[in-house]
Amino acid sequence: MNSLMALPAEPPSPSSFSSGLLLSIKLAVDVLVVACPCALGLATPTAVLVATSLGARRGLLLRGGGEVLERLAGVKAVVLDKTGTLTQGKPRVSSVQCAASTTEATVLTLAASLERSSRHPLAEGV
Repeated sequence: MNSLMALPAEPPSPSSFSSGLLLSIKLAVDVLVVACPCALGLATPTAVLVATSLGARRGLLLRGGGEVLERLAGVKAVVLDKTGTLTQGKPRVSSVQCAASTTEATVLTLAASLERSSRHPLAEGV
């Protein structure tokens, strides 16, 4: 018995597989939400707990729980200084080293007068 099978001229693109897979996953989640919304309500806090625990094991402290993780999803870039330190972006003077002939108040007064008209972000910290 002879059979003839027609094959497409080009193989299917990966995007056609991924769009079908994404649709299948979406439909499966939709069914789960309708069938048992309580399960997803319990799964979310569990996922947040696991994520914060794994972060803590790797030295990452996430304060704020799920809200922080949700905001991190929108982060496109993280900028660190050369030591790898993250800051709040609010520079301030933390200490003053003075020569023996001057006082801390004099140094701060001079620095503030010099930085008063500057628009540089570090000048605002003085």
